Formats: sequence, structure tokens, C-alpha cells
Amino acid sequence: MSLDVNWLRTKFPVLQNLIPIGSGGQKWVFSADHPSDGAVVLKLIQPRMSIDLVTREISAVRQVASPRVPEILDAGEIDTPLGKCFWFRERRIEGSPVSDLLRLGPLDIVRVLRLGLHTLEALAKSEQERIVHRDVKPANIICDKQDSFWLLDFGLARHLQLTSLTPTADAFGKCTPGYAPPEQIHNVKRDIDSRADLFALGVTLFECATGRNPFHDGARDVLEVLRRVETRPLPLLKLSFGSANEFRDLIACMTQKRRDHRPRTAQAALTWIQEICVRENVR
Repeated sequence: MSLDVNWLRTKFPVLQNLIPIGSGGQKWVFSADHPSDGAVVLKLIQPRMSIDLVTREISAVRQVASPRVPEILDAGEIDTPLGKCFWFRERRIEGSPVSDLLRLGPLDIVRVLRLGLHTLEALAKSEQERIVHRDVKPANIICDKQDSFWLLDFGLARHLQLTSLTPTADAFGKCTPGYAPPEQIHNVKRDIDSRADLFALGVTLFECATGRNPFHDGARDVLEVLRRVETRPLPLLKLSFGSANEFRDLIACMTQKRRDHRPRTAQAALTWIQEICVRENVR
């Protein structure tokens, strides 16, 4: 499905330079300029998507209120030729998704540590609000022009204080294969907490440091990716820079198959990487 951009401009006349920049995850995404909010992203949710999922995504971002997560500025509903759509407008971060940066090769040590530090700041704040992101990966982290990192897309966020919207009988939970931990893959709801995000971030950090995700490389299909996540440890000896031993230990701990072998909290992981960053003079 697609929306006519010229028609959309008539519905949001206050927005200038409205340009489509992507679609996926049941959303249409546009960049624009707002007279008071500046550079923004407009997201329209496709009609078939559950309104409960949309409201929880917006609620998650607003509850977390982290300086490492783009602010949602406004939201509402609109009638379109394709049906009623929910929309929201958020701050636009000028920069590149980490997934795009990785096409050019691994990131340097400073960038990898800064990515870990900034993302853990967002995850520690999410943990305080009892929210699990559930989709930490390079495509959902953006590096801005000042080399700061932002965590995007709370579309899969799990509010631990609310009833889950994923059917308990589902054999597989909502996730991105190759980043989600075993408990999330198998939809073991009672075991999904901030330690699931630590696993995904650990895989992301390894990929940023080495340029590859070994759960994906050469896998025949998604089922093989999932099997590797459950059975293969990351080849951590490939990490060989800066505070390699400390950083290797952190990633090894974050990516343990059993959640009780990972750091107990996102805050504990944040404290750990803060100590490494102080020694490496990374902010």
C-alpha cells in the first residue's frame, strides 16, 4: 500500500518539504520541516495495525523520556483513502543508521564504546519505567553529526506493568532474528525483561566492532539463525582493540544464553561500560 504524497501535503499543510523516506513495519515514514519544531519525522500507521500497539509505542517513548531517544512531539488520527490511520510526529535526528555505517566496515573503538554507552543510557532509563525495547539492532540506532547515538523505534516495546498483546500460545515471540535472545524467540513472557535488550545490544556491539553478525553470516534461513542464537557463542577472541579484555568480558556477559548469567540490570551494564569509557576517555 502507498499514500499519495501530494494528497498528504494537503492534510498536513503546516509541514514543509514533506518527503517519503521509507516504509515498513506497517508504517509510512516521511521527513519534513515544522515551523516551530524544526526537523521532524512524520509516521503514519497503516490501517491494519492494532491501535493498541501504536498507543503503546507512543506511551513508551514518552514514559522513557530519555535524551538518547527522539521525542514524540504530536500525535493524532487522519482519514485516508486507505482507511483511518494513526500518526505521530517526532524529532528528526540528522545522521545515519548504524546499519548503513556498517556497510562501510567495522566502527572504530571510540564509536563502538560511545554507541554502547549512549544506548545503555536509554535502556537504563527504559528499565526504570519497566519497559523493554525488544528490538535493539543496528538499524534502530542512529549516529548523528556530532557522533552521538540515539535509540529509535519502540514499536515492539513491552510494558511489563501491562497485559501482553502477544498471544501466549504463539510459538515465537516478536523479535528480529539474530539479535533477540532465546527467551524472546520462544515467547517465554515471564523471562523477558531488560536483560533481553542487553543480549541484543551485546550482539550489536560485536557486529559494530567486527563488521559481522555471526548468527547471520552464511545462514541458510531464519531457522538456522535462530538455532545459532541458541547454540553458538559469539567468537569473542576476534575483539582486539583498546580495552579489549574488559570490553570482551562485557559483551560475553551481555550475550549469555541464560538471562541469569547476564548483568542483573541495564543499570549494572551501564556502570560497567562507564568505567571502561572513563579509562578510554570516551564520552
